[in-house]
Amino acid sequence: MDDRIRTLHVDDDPSFADLTATFLEREGESFGVETAASAGEGIDRLAEGDFDCVVSDYDMPGKNGIEFLESVRNEYADVPFILFTGKGSEEVASDAISAGVTDYLQKEGGSDQYAILANRIRNAVERTWAERERRRQLDAIETAQEGISILNKDGEFIYVNESYGELYGYETDEMVGEHWQLIYQDEDVGRIREEILPGVEETGFWHGETTGLRADGTTFVEDHTLATTANGELVCTVRDVTNQKEYERRLDAIFHNTYTFIGLAEPDGTLIEANQRALSFGGLDREDVVGEPIWEAKWFQASDDTRSTAREAIEQAREGELFRDEVRIQGEEREIVIDLSVKPVTDSGGDVTLLVPEGRDITERKEYMHRLERLIDNVPGIVYRCRNEPGWPMESVRGEVKDLTGYPPSEFEKREEMYGTEVVHPDDQEEVWETVQQTLDNESSFELTYRIVTNDGTTKWVWERGQKVSTSDTVETIDGFITDITGQKRLGNE
Repeated sequence: MDDRIRTLHVDDDPSFADLTATFLEREGESFGVETAASAGEGIDRLAEGDFDCVVSDYDMPGKNGIEFLESVRNEYADVPFILFTGKGSEEVASDAISAGVTDYLQKEGGSDQYAILANRIRNAVERTWAERERRRQLDAIETAQEGISILNKDGEFIYVNESYGELYGYETDEMVGEHWQLIYQDEDVGRIREEILPGVEETGFWHGETTGLRADGTTFVEDHTLATTANGELVCTVRDVTNQKEYERRLDAIFHNTYTFIGLAEPDGTLIEANQRALSFGGLDREDVVGEPIWEAKWFQASDDTRSTAREAIEQAREGELFRDEVRIQGEEREIVIDLSVKPVTDSGGDVTLLVPEGRDITERKEYMHRLERLIDNVPGIVYRCRNEPGWPMESVRGEVKDLTGYPPSEFEKREEMYGTEVVHPDDQEEVWETVQQTLDNESSFELTYRIVTNDGTTKWVWERGQKVSTSDTVETIDGFITDITGQKRLGNE
């Protein structure tokens, strides 16, 4: 950025204009001077360049200095204009002031006049720059979404922007001159007087929440900032955060009243929040864990493996990948197994800004599954899940698989349709398929007996009971049980 004061000097005496430019530039590097020999040329130069100040002679051919000033003011209302003339009179000075001249200086002999001119230019330009900045600030304040007001030392509004008035249900001119107590209930007035304002007087700043009172008597939660100015005025900035606070209250209720363990962590694993469920399980207070790496928290001290898993979860999630695994954690009275997940939260640029660790207690489910597995492993037959398709493709098969069929369970996993195409007796395959489909059209389960052929070619009779697992109106999978009834069949035949 060019910080020089760009000055246009208009004078019909080129030698004097050049001499003036030379002396001004000698006053310091802050001046950059260009010249024009007439008012018309001056107007053209102004249109071509961005000048901070115009210095003009009065007595010039074509247009005199006053007429030139009037032309400049029509197009460039706030550019400083200094009339620097050898023809000084009260009449010229009066006309110049009426036309909006910034300053008036009479030419004199000697070099001192150039120092005076430089000082007048500098002061005029700095005042203009300051005024422009003030206008920009006022425009920004006036159009701000936040409510902004200024109070004098007596606590009365001396400025209120439109947003501020709208927040409280007043026109801006209704609030100017009123005391700030207008917009607060009695109990809040006491708090502001006794707690907030003394703090502002001491430090010059305060930020927090207050409850605003609208003209219609309703209230709202406001995010409130107060700051003092150099002359003792108070600048107030206010935002209505009622909806935000209600949203936060609901989130907080969900966060702390869920049955799962939930926390929030920085990308490096530093815990910044933990819900009450997690804290209560560990016998912990919030201060015990917030600010600490999650793997150092009591929950993850059950074993070295547990701590290692917690570290791995953070490392994976901060790279933008969801982590999920089962892990045993330590509580105040017992250890449990949780389904642990750590989800990364990213910003609009895709950078990870937050991690959400979550855990569900699956201890009872794990114990139930272990008991169920032991039961399945000891049942006299096969427990299975298969797809309801020709060939009965097996998704899982447990129990006395090899004893019944002569094949290991792994064989059914590798060759999914083997049971329906090779194990079910060829003469029974069509009947089994049709019976199951017809039954499941009207019922939720089926029972039937049929023959199978084992790995060594032996024929056996089996009894099967199946239960459909439906999605919408389609039977996609079947859970069932198959047991050997060859002995009963033989006894019946005898």
